[in-house]
Amino acid sequence: MSPRIARMKERLLTTPYEICMARALHFTRSYRETESLDPHLRNACALKRTLEQQKIQICPDEWIVGSKTEKFLAGPLSVERGDFLRSLQMEIDSLHRKKRPFKITSEEKKLFLNEILPYWDGRSLRDRKIKGWLRDGIISSSSLSVSSLARDLYRARRIGRFLGRDILKKIAGSNFSRTLTPSKIRTLLRLRHEFAGNNPTPATYCFDVQGHLCLGVEKVVMFGMDEIVGRIKKRRERLHIECPEDRRGDAFLRACIISLESAITYAERFATLAEKMAQQTSDHQEQARLKMIARHCLHVPRNRPRTFHEAVQSLWFAHLVGEIQYGTHEVFAPGRCDQFLFPFYDDDIKTGRISPEKAVELLQELNLKLTANVEPIPEVGSETNATLSNSQHCITIGGITPDGKDAVNELSYLMLDAYEGMGGSANQLSVRIQAETPRRFFERAVAVFRRSSGIAFYNDDVIVPALTSDGMTPNDARDYCIVGCVETSGSSDTHGCPGGHEITLPAVLMMTLASGRVPPAAPGQRTGIRTGKPETLHNWEDFIRAFQKQLVFHLWILIRAVASKDRAYRNFLPAPYVSALMDDCIENARDITHGGARYDFTSIDTRGLATAVDSLLAIRTAVYEEKWLTLPELVNACLDNFRGKEKLRLRLIHDVPKFGSDSSEPTELAVELIKWMWEEIAKHSNERGGGFRLCFYSYGNHVLDGFFLPATPDGRLAGEPISNGISPTNQRDAHDGPLPVLRAAAALPADLVSSGVALNLRFHPSVLRSENGLAAFVDMLRTYFNIGGMHFQPNVVSTETLRNAQQHPEHYRDLIVKVSGYSAYFTDLGKSIQDDIIARTEHGA
Repeated sequence: MSPRIARMKERLLTTPYEICMARALHFTRSYRETESLDPHLRNACALKRTLEQQKIQICPDEWIVGSKTEKFLAGPLSVERGDFLRSLQMEIDSLHRKKRPFKITSEEKKLFLNEILPYWDGRSLRDRKIKGWLRDGIISSSSLSVSSLARDLYRARRIGRFLGRDILKKIAGSNFSRTLTPSKIRTLLRLRHEFAGNNPTPATYCFDVQGHLCLGVEKVVMFGMDEIVGRIKKRRERLHIECPEDRRGDAFLRACIISLESAITYAERFATLAEKMAQQTSDHQEQARLKMIARHCLHVPRNRPRTFHEAVQSLWFAHLVGEIQYGTHEVFAPGRCDQFLFPFYDDDIKTGRISPEKAVELLQELNLKLTANVEPIPEVGSETNATLSNSQHCITIGGITPDGKDAVNELSYLMLDAYEGMGGSANQLSVRIQAETPRRFFERAVAVFRRSSGIAFYNDDVIVPALTSDGMTPNDARDYCIVGCVETSGSSDTHGCPGGHEITLPAVLMMTLASGRVPPAAPGQRTGIRTGKPETLHNWEDFIRAFQKQLVFHLWILIRAVASKDRAYRNFLPAPYVSALMDDCIENARDITHGGARYDFTSIDTRGLATAVDSLLAIRTAVYEEKWLTLPELVNACLDNFRGKEKLRLRLIHDVPKFGSDSSEPTELAVELIKWMWEEIAKHSNERGGGFRLCFYSYGNHVLDGFFLPATPDGRLAGEPISNGISPTNQRDAHDGPLPVLRAAAALPADLVSSGVALNLRFHPSVLRSENGLAAFVDMLRTYFNIGGMHFQPNVVSTETLRNAQQHPEHYRDLIVKVSGYSAYFTDLGKSIQDDIIARTEHGA
């Protein structure tokens, strides 16, 4: 790193996290003043107000300017969505006591409690979603009647006894020992069903987000916002002629124009500030920097960039405004940056305007900008997630072009150089590989692991056909990118909604075994259904039918829950700025929330595949085939956490084949399970007319899932994590090495999991120390992809280093790891997810 980038990185890693109320306040006041307007226009007006009134700053060392909040390290709180509205309501007095503390001023507290919260209480998207769930019978209603309070108290006590003190302390975090004041008790009583507002059943999640898409920043870079605004105005003129009664379409197009013109004005505010700052300094170097910034911000994003530097600035402005419009946890990907930035780089190199070293610096600064976001996630999630860069803005490089040619270029290599040179970044880098990818590029990408983890590899040769099976044209499928953790998406043409709709397979399995009552339901949640007592399930066919029935029930609940959320977005919270940059929305005169994008999907993220498969195989082997014990005896052993049954537990671990081992049985069962799920979700369409897809990743929630689960038939103990993504259960692959794991993962049908899978393996750094070791690693990955592997992300870090980082975090602040799909600074993670990463088998030690 250059000294400049080193200073910027140090600031990022040492600045305290803060709360910024600016966006929340501007959106609140704007929405209060525009209640009679169309929802598209309300959103555009709120964005315009924020971009015009939010304070801006130009920080020391910056060559790329723009920050999503008034503070250096804070998140743009999306109070209109409602999720952070509720978490702040519950934790605003203890933000300084969180595992990762947040600073908030007394004035900001007053603004939130006296103005922001009162307006949105009952009006947010979350409130509207929950009202739909109540109307549809997805969750139960909450009241202050004696009978309702008694029922909820009973459920809360049952969960408390089930979890135990140690797990409760992990979940509650800093709230565990807090004194309950009368006002806090009133808040808890009123919000006691909030957990059900995310989890309609103990096996399903339906968060308030949509997001998780590739924002069309490349359109801004290639054409400039003025040209896009001109196209929208022409489309609006045609709409008035072709369909003058389409008021919704007209309001949408007007909102797009307002949003983009506000983004242009926002950039020009930085030009004005830079010119003013240049006049106030006598430092010639500083003057030159500020005048350069002013020139850039007057030109982009209004116009097509003239240089590579302006192209990177334009990209960042386009992305930044999308974050501000959408709010916290939008998870936008800038897409295939090496493709659309390359013409600007190539031209600058040929004319001598830039050197490769300066280009690397700009790319490193972009990585830091994309990383610099934090969210005050509730304590229940802090133990199992990261706080810094919680919204992942994944850059994709390599692969093939839309017409099928090798896409690797000089900028692809420079992006690897940038990532390696800064020791990695929490803003992850996704590398696409295909049959004709140059070996030099493949080896260069793997060599980065000598310096940092954080890169993931994707196989074009199976992903592209999988996307065409979803209905994408071959050209669009070849142009795919990665969003969020591992989710596949078209490049700015897909409203894929792959995040926030989740089902936990081991929880479904335990409900099958415990007649729908374990895990216990929280206040407001639906319990599982009764699918037969264990003693009535006489053979494997009986049991598997019961399991499938339970699985279909929870999928049905989840699909209905998603529909209610999507209606709330469509009717209340469209996204005109995002839609203006999405293919076909302008031509269709429809927002992405109304189905305007070229491709529309909803994904069901499935967790605990290996834990479920290993448990199912244990039941089949131990109960129905070899008859070690009866099913009721196995159920009782699990519910009693194998107390006094350690020999049985070890036998279930060691004498039953596990997913990722050399046995074909677990792999065949995993494929069968995926087919069951796919066949069920394929029967449904989402509210926008799109189809459902499957994905397998967990972003740390597999650890949280484990908190709420009893012991499982595979020998896992209560409270322990379940498996992550399509990875084997921790330590179950310790004896056979990585190759059986890769073979099992490659056998999973990519066309049925086209939304993305996460395969995590950990390797000792010595594996890549020599050139022979690096070549062997590349050969291993190439073979894995040749036999059908879809995704692979290694952590190349030793157990010793991870344990030292836990004990002495001040010495390892920039240690990057892969969690399940996303990258994170290891010391920023909760201890439980750190322990999970340490527990993964260390191959090649």
